[in-house]
Amino acid sequence: MAEAQASKKSVIRRRFPWGWLVLGLIGVLVVGGFMAQKNAPVQVSTVPPTVFKAGERNPLVTASGYIVARTRATLSSKVLGRISWLGVQEGSHVQQGQVIAKLEAPDLVASRNAVASQLAQTELDVGRSQKLVKDGILDQASLDRQVNLAKQQTEQLKYQDALLESMSLRAPFTGVVTQKLSEVGETVAPGSAGGANAINAIAVLVDFNSLEVEVEVNEGSIAKLKKGMPAEIRVDALEGRKDGAKVLKGQLREIYPSSNRQKAVIIVRVAFVEKDPLLVPDMGAKVTFLGDAYTQDVVVLGREQVVKRNGQSFAWAVADGTAVLKPVLVNAENPIGLEVSGIGADTQLIVAPPENLKAGAKVSVKAK
Repeated sequence: MAEAQASKKSVIRRRFPWGWLVLGLIGVLVVGGFMAQKNAPVQVSTVPPTVFKAGERNPLVTASGYIVARTRATLSSKVLGRISWLGVQEGSHVQQGQVIAKLEAPDLVASRNAVASQLAQTELDVGRSQKLVKDGILDQASLDRQVNLAKQQTEQLKYQDALLESMSLRAPFTGVVTQKLSEVGETVAPGSAGGANAINAIAVLVDFNSLEVEVEVNEGSIAKLKKGMPAEIRVDALEGRKDGAKVLKGQLREIYPSSNRQKAVIIVRVAFVEKDPLLVPDMGAKVTFLGDAYTQDVVVLGREQVVKRNGQSFAWAVADGTAVLKPVLVNAENPIGLEVSGIGADTQLIVAPPENLKAGAKVSVKAK
């Protein structure tokens, strides 16, 4: 009986191969999934092209650099001495001629007072001698010697006043103290190197009205620039402001008449036409020098957005849910990208298209 049942099960297994059936179903599912994935729309991101309106200026050259002050001084004393009073801190606003520091000078004060006292006595003697000369009691030569002595002592007094004045440090121009380099009680000396290399200096003074941007321009682009041309300045420190990055207007002030042979660049200074109260020296900035205004609207594509196929230029775009290669004609090049025609301002360009993307493939635009 048991043998008959086993024989019956063996026949069923031969007639119904369940294992092969399961494998076949799995294969169908895999192939179906592959086909579904193959025919699924490609996820892409899109962006409209950059458009310069008629009347906007053509960007010619871009360069990076730093904000510098045209009027800047590292202040040090004229003589060796110890600071007895310091009237500024970092951020102090000072006027031209304002005393910002004093050195100890008790010996000079005493010397000056002694000369002043001698001069006062000599002037009294001159007055008395003049009366004696009129009365015929004193000769003219003695009076002349006293008059000359008074003149000498007057000049000595001026010299002593000059020495005392050298013990006071005055602001050479109106500006802001950006660095305090010494404290009360420290001994300072005249700076032999001057500028930023001054030793034992007291403070650094900057005229913030003279702030400008210093950039390095490649020698190959310098022919496009000229003094007085307009520029746009983007300061890195202003990029994170809540009101958005502000583009400041500038003007090319000077092209330095020298070149750096190692870098093959020329220094260019750009003055601010518009200023921001947050600007300070040594901030990073980018400058775009502007040429003539466009006479009509111009579409500009990034260099990576233009692809070459068989010697022709194309741009990937989305049209009716499919990826298409739109032919474009490159008319010119600027620092922003390539000026092209044959594409509308409302075209949705594909950002970073996949390498395996084919024309006519279905695409879906990612939500922004």
